[in-house]
Amino acid sequence: MKTIFLSILFISLSVFMSCCNKLFPDEKLSIQRIDYSGNELRVDGYYFREDKSMPRVTIYFLYRNGILLYGGPPMISEIEKFEQEYANGEWYTTRKNDKASWGIFRIDGQNIKIEKWEPSTGIGLPVYIREGSVLNDTTFHIINSYRSDGSEKSNLDEVWHFKQFANKPDSTNNYIK
Repeated sequence: MKTIFLSILFISLSVFMSCCNKLFPDEKLSIQRIDYSGNELRVDGYYFREDKSMPRVTIYFLYRNGILLYGGPPMISEIEKFEQEYANGEWYTTRKNDKASWGIFRIDGQNIKIEKWEPSTGIGLPVYIREGSVLNDTTFHIINSYRSDGSEKSNLDEVWHFKQFANKPDSTNNYIK
């Protein structure tokens, strides 16, 4: 009896989860991807920002095709290991099918806008937009974050710095054309 109950529960949960993707789809990006041909920011490496609360950094790769790839939040002591995974393709292999690793960036004069899917504990991936300014070709400052529908606004103070890195992961993905 217990086995039958567990089987029915498992099947019910599987059906529910497959239906949830249709009932609660991921949000759509609101910014159209366009190639980045400017020189306001360098794209021959990655950008990182240090987390002030722990010895960790967050990494973004920006590409000439306007795509952004989230490079993870490695501990500062593990950056070399992550760089090896970026260079040998291991990071890309694990992230190419992870929608929350991808986004778009756009530069307009000295303004930068980043839009990407974010992981969620709910159903469906929400889209967040971050805005700020380009300080020079190796630094940008993000000051605002909000959902693509304009909700959940917050002020930020994120300074992103550039590190030259020749072996960037591929930017090809199934989510942004």
